[in-house]
Amino acid sequence: MKVTSLFLLLTLNLIPATAFGSFEHRSPDARVEAMGGAGVALENPPFGIYYNPASSAADKNRSAGISYALPFGQSSFDSFYGTLQTNALSFDRNGSAGISWLNYGSSLYNETFTYLTYSTKVAGPLRAGISAGLLDRDTAAKESESTLGINLGVLATLSSSLNLGASIFNLNRPETGTNGENAPSTSFAGMAYKPSTGIVLNAVVEKQEKKDARLRAGGEVRVLSFLNLRAGFTTEPSTFSGGAGFIFKSVQGDIALVRHPELGTGSWYTMRIVF
Repeated sequence: MKVTSLFLLLTLNLIPATAFGSFEHRSPDARVEAMGGAGVALENPPFGIYYNPASSAADKNRSAGISYALPFGQSSFDSFYGTLQTNALSFDRNGSAGISWLNYGSSLYNETFTYLTYSTKVAGPLRAGISAGLLDRDTAAKESESTLGINLGVLATLSSSLNLGASIFNLNRPETGTNGENAPSTSFAGMAYKPSTGIVLNAVVEKQEKKDARLRAGGEVRVLSFLNLRAGFTTEPSTFSGGAGFIFKSVQGDIALVRHPELGTGSWYTMRIVF
């Protein structure tokens, strides 16, 4: 098992478009992943803050969620996420705050992130947010380190059917590793469009330092009062995704499958509650 895990870890770091290095942008939400990972303009509590720190300012409810991701069908590289979001801020009635946690890796390599997020209404339809992510990393050599990354985002609700969003992760390019490597910053810009009730269409352009831009796109349609179906794709590399969401009162469960051309099929599972 350790040999297999080591081989996979090396493989991931040899594939630039999909490598899971320190402070690489992580995607926890099965809803968004089923739509190609296009989440920067979605109002999507509580996991929206992983795609745009400003997204929580658009929500007037409290919410919590947990997520499990098996990105490449290998349990050695699974990820666990938890997040809690609240708008009960005594100092800002238009603001929202959240705390999120992520654990990724195996006994050979492990990362734990803790994110604190704050977002608020700026003016008119414009909202802005900031998050700080503390990384704790451990390796098979029993080496450990901590570092801090800063993320920013904006979200504009132009109408009841159109949102525009943009975010940048690792704005400060935090130093990772003993050799002074810096985590690359990653930028997202996109839109979420609702042509009619129960239909959402998303498109996002992602650009990471020293890599080609990627297009992420997808959509969601409500086919029953309790069931949403989704599909999406990405470029660089070309992936295809699909999934479903099941709604029962204030509880929602989501599942997504993503097919990568070289690494196979990954799966995401999410549960959230709004209260």
